[in-house]
Amino acid sequence: MLLESLANELVSVTSALVGGRTINIMNTDGIIIASTETGRIGTFHQGALEAVRTGKTVNIRKDQLPLYPGAKEGCNMPLRVSGSIIGVVGIYGDPSEIQPLAHLLEVYAAKYYQLEAMASPRLAENEMRGRILRYLLDAGEQSVTNAVALMTSHKIQLSFPVTVALVSRLDGAPVTYPQEPLAGILQGEYLHAQSDVWGVVDDRLVLLMSSRPESLASQLTAPGSREGELLKTYRISFGGVCRGLLDISWAYNQALILDATSPDACNDIQQFSTLCRYMLAHTAVTEAPFLSALYDRLCREFSPEERRTLLKCAECYYDAGRAVNKAAAELFIHKNTLQYRVRRLLDALELDRCGDFQREYLIRLLAELYKRKQGLRAL
Repeated sequence: MLLESLANELVSVTSALVGGRTINIMNTDGIIIASTETGRIGTFHQGALEAVRTGKTVNIRKDQLPLYPGAKEGCNMPLRVSGSIIGVVGIYGDPSEIQPLAHLLEVYAAKYYQLEAMASPRLAENEMRGRILRYLLDAGEQSVTNAVALMTSHKIQLSFPVTVALVSRLDGAPVTYPQEPLAGILQGEYLHAQSDVWGVVDDRLVLLMSSRPESLASQLTAPGSREGELLKTYRISFGGVCRGLLDISWAYNQALILDATSPDACNDIQQFSTLCRYMLAHTAVTEAPFLSALYDRLCREFSPEERRTLLKCAECYYDAGRAVNKAAAELFIHKNTLQYRVRRLLDALELDRCGDFQREYLIRLLAELYKRKQGLRAL
């Protein structure tokens, strides 16, 4: 792999560049693969693993060392090539004192690998596809023109209809394609070099798949399938079907909303239940000012724990089709308690003059807003 093959050379060059300080190169599992302290090669570095998972620089002070097994004080920075994190570079020293050196090292190491990547046919191809993808997602007239020119020059022809799929990690860590285990499955069976485009955007893998990938969607939910195993690590969200280039940005935004709002590991907007969830989440986003005013009213009336309890009761009540006994049983509370809590919520929001549908719709939107603020599993 590119990281391992160049790591020792990079360490020796950059150590001299930063005054002989200790330099480490770690892979995406947090293992030191090259170091000016050769005895540390092969050992685990907690700070590096955190940098990979968060996509951010991890600064470690002396007093924080017990929290970071295998680490010393210093700065640890993700290395990105073509939008993907391929490893971490670290420099020893007090973070408050070595920031200029750390930044210099980060820029140098990143450019070093990027130049090497351009010389590697496989990584150069990923860079090219990623560039096409970013042009298409931008949806501007000039960007689409640039995308078409690049696709034509590389003999790539999207065959419409096209489906947008977005892949993120369930643990919130950045997707480091093509190092991820899913790469072999997707590229081996579901991605085609002359008709599909893919790349990493904002730490998520985005796929433009020619024709409707029913086989992938069905295999993801098939018990015991190899594809189904991906859902233990990743969330996969399918946007709407694109009939032309200008639809791609729209479908990508659909997949983004599903990824951000759904607790499920597989979301296909072609499924009616998923479409309904998307419409609710989309409305919560577009009507954010109005909903925020309602939410602020709840914040004034109730404590954080009360807000959670009341919204959870209301959501369960509506999920049960307003069947009081069923909802109360699921919450392990008396039906009178459930009715009292739902009434408190409705009274606080002054929704008495609304019909049943309007009340349920507004409460569900508030629950969506609450989960966006507190986390998908907050209720």
